[in-house]
Amino acid sequence: MMKQQRPLTKEQYLKKFSRAVRWRLPPQESEEAIADYRELVFQPERDESKLVEELGEPVQAAHLLTDVKAYRRWLKIFAVLAFGLFLLAKWAWMGHSSFYFSFADQWWYPVWVMAVGLALSLYWFRRYGQKNGPLSKRLVLALVVVLAFGAGTMAWNWYVFDSSFLDSYVERYPLIIPWQVILQRELIINGGMICALIALAGLILAKCYDRRWLALYTLAVTVAAVCGFIIFFCRSIDIGYAVRSSAQSYLFARLIPIGAAGLIGTGVALC
Repeated sequence: MMKQQRPLTKEQYLKKFSRAVRWRLPPQESEEAIADYRELVFQPERDESKLVEELGEPVQAAHLLTDVKAYRRWLKIFAVLAFGLFLLAKWAWMGHSSFYFSFADQWWYPVWVMAVGLALSLYWFRRYGQKNGPLSKRLVLALVVVLAFGAGTMAWNWYVFDSSFLDSYVERYPLIIPWQVILQRELIINGGMICALIALAGLILAKCYDRRWLALYTLAVTVAAVCGFIIFFCRSIDIGYAVRSSAQSYLFARLIPIGAAGLIGTGVALC
């Protein structure tokens, strides 16, 4: 005998409707729809057991308010951006493996993903996204945390790729792997994967609440791309004397413009 499903409470109905409508509609329109449905749902005479019968399923009610063409356009944009974040997380995870890359061109794979993500997301949200109230303090805090991590990772890699440190490292390898190298590896691998997830969260929050959350996506995807670039760089080179003497300057001559582009994109997303 099948167990009969319990009817939704008013709070549960509004919660499910709110999630669905925020994903499907622009922030201001979704807040207006939620306010209207709050009045409908919490009418004193409303029978809680007949909510679905009278108002329809929460997701279906949100679907009726959706501009299908605009929603499908958003799903296509989201799929492209989410796939890029999957690639960045995958490349970061590959830093754990012993697989080596033979072509330097592959260093730029994460940067290409970042460039497409920045251009596409900024275009879409600047055109179709909406601001919603004052700038969130949580957004500011999240940006500070991601920026601090990115700056710290860059600083640590500057230290690790210094020629004097690389000379001492090569002399002891493979008998001893310095803790500095182990920490660097964990920062770029785990940091790259975590920043890809943070970027995904920023993308969803920008769609559901306020387009300025896109700044979290742009900053986090930049840090993830930087981590991926360093991983490809480390996996592609043979640290001979000539490379050791120029690795730091060669790497950061490329990382600094990448980081600067991401910071500019973050500023644009906040405007």
